[in-house]
Amino acid sequence: MRNRMLDHKRNIVQKKILVVLLLALFTMMSSSTVAYAQQQQQQDVRLPMAVHLQQTPPPAASPTPSENPGQHGPSGNAKLKWNPRSQELTVTLQVSGLQPGSSHAAHIHAGACSAVGKILHPFQDIVADKAGNATLTTTIYKQAGGIPPTGWNITLHKGATAETGTLLCGDVVNPHRLLTASVPLQPPSASETKA
Repeated sequence: MRNRMLDHKRNIVQKKILVVLLLALFTMMSSSTVAYAQQQQQQDVRLPMAVHLQQTPPPAASPTPSENPGQHGPSGNAKLKWNPRSQELTVTLQVSGLQPGSSHAAHIHAGACSAVGKILHPFQDIVADKAGNATLTTTIYKQAGGIPPTGWNITLHKGATAETGTLLCGDVVNPHRLLTASVPLQPPSASETKA
């Protein structure tokens, strides 16, 4: 009987030690995950600027004709941010130089601006304010793969449908599979307009 009681106490002590070890392991793993997330956030703050600088084409020799007389042609930027936990991709478009009050379809297409493919992710139409500026933020749910290294472009169309042609386009370039990317939106080149 006494041996049974000792065995029972030993089992209880072993279980308590096991629980303490599991809690310590969980705490270490949580700390590592937090440290990794903080490191990833710091990289996201530093690296997208370098990526943006690499993607920015040299300025055009002459300004693009504008839809607004007396203003520069339309231009813009798209910022993509992917959350690996929620599998959500947030896209923010900022555009200027549009016709005031104009409405434009916007999408993520497959392919590059030089060979725009099918629509992968449609956005709500982007509408210019009185000054010809527009901002749109869209969340894409269940985007399991994050921001791809290539193979996407963001296209802003001349009107409220994709059939109106391309007003601005930017290729998504994310070779390091970062959680964020910045995509400059430019008018299509003459060769892209013909295609």
